[in-house]
Amino acid sequence: MADMTTGTTRGKSLEQWSPTAFLVAGASLVVFAALLGYEALTDISAPEDIFGPPGFFLAMVGLLGIYPALADRVPRLARVSAAGAAVAAVGWLLITVFALIEAAGILPALEEIGAFGGAIILLSGVAMILAYVGTGVASLRTGIHSRYLGLLLLAPPAVFCVMLVQAALFAQFGLFSEARMAWSAVVLSGGQALAHVGIGYLLRNESDPAGRVEPLPDTPV
Repeated sequence: MADMTTGTTRGKSLEQWSPTAFLVAGASLVVFAALLGYEALTDISAPEDIFGPPGFFLAMVGLLGIYPALADRVPRLARVSAAGAAVAAVGWLLITVFALIEAAGILPALEEIGAFGGAIILLSGVAMILAYVGTGVASLRTGIHSRYLGLLLLAPPAVFCVMLVQAALFAQFGLFSEARMAWSAVVLSGGQALAHVGIGYLLRNESDPAGRVEPLPDTPV
């Protein structure tokens, strides 16, 4: 009984902090996008990597805060989404630590370490996409949050997928110039930042969203 009470308390605490986590994540990603813009304008390297990964880590914490409200309505989808968010949170935290170590000049960039670094980045990205899509779909299916929020939750994975496809096309076929890639990264990262700020704003302004509709039975996904 004590374990259940503790779990409920932790869930409520995460739920309360979720809007703040998204707003701080958005602010961190705004700085990330601004530094990318500075690099694109000046060709001078900036430490943007110490702002991007922490932003995604905080966003995953925010997604875990949405889980309690969805767990009773669509438990399977909510569990899959929460698992993805948890894996992504650990991954982005590791990437953040490596980025700070790299900024201190102790180690090279994570992607330069080898298969280990690439695996962490890939796993974190895939898990994050799964978490966002699952949470967004669950929110839209249940109506537990506003439709605007449900749609906005699908924006970060969509932007992330566009970035991945664009990077793959650039690496494999050289379809875009380096300058175009740089400015595209600025625009897409700015969109990511605005989406996270919007999610935090909507969560903060929603009052007791769990009480809006009757629970819907879970269906296999």
